[in-house]
Amino acid sequence: MSTVASGLPLALVQLCATEDPALNRRQTEAWLERAVLDAPGGVRPRVLMLPEVWNAPYAVDRFAAFAEPIPEPGADLTQGPSPSLAMVASLARRHGVAVIAGSIPEQGDAGRVYNTATLIDPRGVLLAKHRKVHLFDVDVPGGICFRESDSLTAGESLTVLSGAGDPLGTGLLEPPNLGLLICYDIRFPELALLMQQRHGCTVLACPAAFNTTTGPRHWHLVMRARAIDTQCFVLACSSARPQGEGYPSYGHSLVVDPWGAVIAEAGEGEQVLHAQLDLSQVGLARQAIPTGLQRRRDLYQLREAEGPT
Repeated sequence: MSTVASGLPLALVQLCATEDPALNRRQTEAWLERAVLDAPGGVRPRVLMLPEVWNAPYAVDRFAAFAEPIPEPGADLTQGPSPSLAMVASLARRHGVAVIAGSIPEQGDAGRVYNTATLIDPRGVLLAKHRKVHLFDVDVPGGICFRESDSLTAGESLTVLSGAGDPLGTGLLEPPNLGLLICYDIRFPELALLMQQRHGCTVLACPAAFNTTTGPRHWHLVMRARAIDTQCFVLACSSARPQGEGYPSYGHSLVVDPWGAVIAEAGEGEQVLHAQLDLSQVGLARQAIPTGLQRRRDLYQLREAEGPT
């Protein structure tokens, strides 16, 4: 792989899940293949991304039925035990591409179920996994009522993948430190700021499933705010809006630059969103507006998170 200064081509896959696990895997694989092979200008993405809960209906009473075991980082996912991630890992190996594999329901110990996102390298090896820290428990009058805590357990740590050694195979001279969040996590600026201030993140990846109540009000606003807060690129990959019944996903997957500008946006339906990150913009934004140097740590500070990263 050739080494480039700062350009990183990637593709976000926005899709709908069904009640059929095997069909979900086949359809997701087809969309990922399309993302690799139909890249504009023939510039293949080095990183692919999937949305939140892409292998199952987004419903609190269905998560347990679709939950799959996920091993610890370092495991070869092509050998199982998760059928969904084995498919993604095999595709990653086949095409030599890294995948931010959205999230799936994870079967944990003692019957616990987590909403878990994963990072997979071009060999099909699990680099990191993130269990959703903030569960989506909301009741918006006249809008949506949803309680993930009725069936899910919250994670206990933040997740950052160091760019040292270029584990994602980006080919960049300065590979990004990547912070991984899931949907509702993005509403808590402390988490994103800790990733940037203490762990040097330049990219935040957030598989998500905002809905048609919260999406029009907050989707663009929150993603752009976190990009401005941290002066990072924000990758927000959403599930697509269903044609009939089902969770009313907002869609509109986004790529936001460190200045807060949306540089790529999807519509409501299933599609691939291609973008290229110019990571030199991170340094330029932080030099032009040096909030990282101007924080009043004598008045306020973020404490280091407890637990593993």
